[in-house]
Amino acid sequence: MIFIIIMIESNTMSAEHETSMDRAVRRVKAMMVNWGFGEGCSFIYAVLITSREPLSAEEIGKRTNYAYSSTINYLNTLIRMGLVDRVRSIRKNLYVANVNFVERIKAEREKVKGYLNQLGADLQGIKDLEHLREKVERALDYLRRVERVRNKEEE
Repeated sequence: MIFIIIMIESNTMSAEHETSMDRAVRRVKAMMVNWGFGEGCSFIYAVLITSREPLSAEEIGKRTNYAYSSTINYLNTLIRMGLVDRVRSIRKNLYVANVNFVERIKAEREKVKGYLNQLGADLQGIKDLEHLREKVERALDYLRRVERVRNKEEE
């Protein structure tokens, strides 16, 4: 009987071999996934945001182990979303992340506020759901307080 053992290099690292850069990439990726972005876009954005210089699609593909075509598709999605810029260099395109967490958080806050306002309006006058309406109002009050504090800081 013959056994063949094939060793495949793993992309995942154990905690003791993880560098601070790996941790930063992992955390940015997790944040982006939490905001609703797919794995591929999140990983590529995390790689770009932690890079000191613009990267080519080939370099990004090597760092993520994504095929070139997948890398380009994810990059195009990120460009359409305004999260990545394409810069023309000598004979190739380079990509750089737009790093504006404050604007992203503001956009998410506005989106949540819109959903809560719609839900609150839908719940208006429904006796059986008054407890939920109260929770929606508390959440909206919180968002209004955050907005007032933010506006005072900007003055």
